[in-house]
Amino acid sequence: MKKGFFKWVHLIMIISIIVSLLVACSSSSSGTSKDGKVTLKVLDWNNTNTKETEKMIKETVEKELPNVKLEFEYINWDTDFSSVMQTRIAGKQLPDIIMIKGGDHPKYTEHLMDLSTEEFMSEFPEDIRKALQIDGKDYAVPYTSNFQGVFYNKRIFTENNIEIPKTWDELMAVAETLKSKGITPFTSHFKDYQIGNSFNQFATIEVYSKNPTWGNDLQKGKVSFATSPEFKTVFEHFEEIYKYSNKDPFGLDFTGAAEMFAKEETAMWIIGTWSTAQVLKNNPDLEIGFFPTPATDEKNTKIIMQPDHTFSASATTKHPKEVKQVLEVFATNKDMAKKYIDIVQTESLIPDVVSAVQAPYVEDINTYKSIGAADANLGNVQIPWPYQEQSGNYIAEWLLGNKTLDKALKASDDFKSKVKFSTK
Repeated sequence: MKKGFFKWVHLIMIISIIVSLLVACSSSSSGTSKDGKVTLKVLDWNNTNTKETEKMIKETVEKELPNVKLEFEYINWDTDFSSVMQTRIAGKQLPDIIMIKGGDHPKYTEHLMDLSTEEFMSEFPEDIRKALQIDGKDYAVPYTSNFQGVFYNKRIFTENNIEIPKTWDELMAVAETLKSKGITPFTSHFKDYQIGNSFNQFATIEVYSKNPTWGNDLQKGKVSFATSPEFKTVFEHFEEIYKYSNKDPFGLDFTGAAEMFAKEETAMWIIGTWSTAQVLKNNPDLEIGFFPTPATDEKNTKIIMQPDHTFSASATTKHPKEVKQVLEVFATNKDMAKKYIDIVQTESLIPDVVSAVQAPYVEDINTYKSIGAADANLGNVQIPWPYQEQSGNYIAEWLLGNKTLDKALKASDDFKSKVKFSTK
């Protein structure tokens, strides 16, 4: 009796495992229905107006490709993307189409479809393709770009006769002037990703502008955080921003920061164009201006442009033909591309697709672009995002008095041995 009981328990456990595996597979792989329609899974990290973008993309793609159905799965890029990708890769369950943030591709290249010979890739200018290529090959359809710098309250600047700063010292002078008038200079939200993001911005203007291969040199042991005067400057910038920020930035997240800036409680916010939709939701009438994050040397003061939303395909998809057809729609349908950037409020990487958004910050960005003050950058390639985040944690420990500056820099060097630079 006892032996029979355990036999049944063992059988039930085996069945449970098989059911679990089937459920797991169905959650990330595609399939074909009885009517011949192919369902393709799309992993998407966009978090701005997702209902509108998903509806618009589905309607467009399924109109052009009646035999294809898209199913979207959303994840938080900041907190979940890397771990989800690692899990899916380990389980050989990558979705058919994956939205990857520009600059993250080197970590996943061997698991992505090579798109180099696809005719639709010729839609993009060579410089844009080159910015995303790995060893001269295309693994992504470029779609949007973001711009990073300083967003500011135009009313506060105008009423206080404040000029746009062109160097870091001038930025600090502006902060001191605002503080003397009882105005909080900076919005800071150190509770989530802002230190990591600003880490890349400050490194771009202070380090990569002088040595574009600094990240690669770090991997090879040719340079280090602790011995780099430029990276010491990067860390010190955070101390100065912290000094002029809102109360308790370590208790404020992105959503709270957008609300604070929208309510005109602060004058400036060092962030990227993905923030404007959230700010304008809180205050549609706010006049937001934009200027490049000032470098210590004015010649390196440029707005930072990064490929943002890109679309890649799993190298092991069961439906390569349909996946390529969908990617072709992304690459060639300019009406869909324009609707997408208007909904997400960003810029397109597809030629001749221009946003209909009319706002002061957009005019400012276009002005800087027209005078050549924009710098395409892939900081996440040089130093992977998790590494930037961890260095941000050491900066936070220093700002909170739990580490010295030298120990924070050394800790960043020591962490290099734990960094996974690729999925190989």
